[in-house]
Amino acid sequence: MPTNNHTDTEQAILNAAEEVFLNKGFAMAKTVDIAKLAGVNQALLHYYFRTKDNLFEAVFAHKVQSVISTVFEVLGKDIPLMEKIRMQVELQFDFLLSNPKVPFLIISEIARVPQRVENIKQVVGKHVQQIIEKLQAELDEAHREGKIRKISALNLLVNMLSQNVLLFLVYPIFQSFTNMSDSDLKKFIANRKQENVTCVLNSLKADES
Repeated sequence: MPTNNHTDTEQAILNAAEEVFLNKGFAMAKTVDIAKLAGVNQALLHYYFRTKDNLFEAVFAHKVQSVISTVFEVLGKDIPLMEKIRMQVELQFDFLLSNPKVPFLIISEIARVPQRVENIKQVVGKHVQQIIEKLQAELDEAHREGKIRKISALNLLVNMLSQNVLLFLVYPIFQSFTNMSDSDLKKFIANRKQENVTCVLNSLKADES
């Protein structure tokens, strides 16, 4: 039972910290707000994580792992290439729809602490490289068969991510200026998901000779 209590308390702090960091960013987040949201006192928060930096590191690492897993989840599977790409674009979009503030957190934090890129690479670099190499082999084979144009796996990944991430980076501005009703906005977002899939798949069409 003590172990369960320990785990529950730590997770409650992490959950609260994630919400506060996503809403306020690192600089504006206060441990007093995190402790209050988690239902603990600051002394207990300090006992588990010592500093705000340590707490943020734990939250940031978890969110980055979630993003990396989502970005590459389908690409490593043995399914038809075009189906794999379609599923990957949709999966990324759905993740961002459920976590719209994550891109802001990651981009702003890497800008604040560039060393975080190297830290991420050390954790997931080898796994990601293997998936990229596998994807490149599949793309090259499809190109040789005349099914798609020649493209690097990295360019394909950038195309997928840029199509999906852009909407959520500009989402607050977009929502403010369009004055769409909630129902119309939901319809637009659902349509945007399929537009993104279409754009990525169309970009792979074989060059006409």
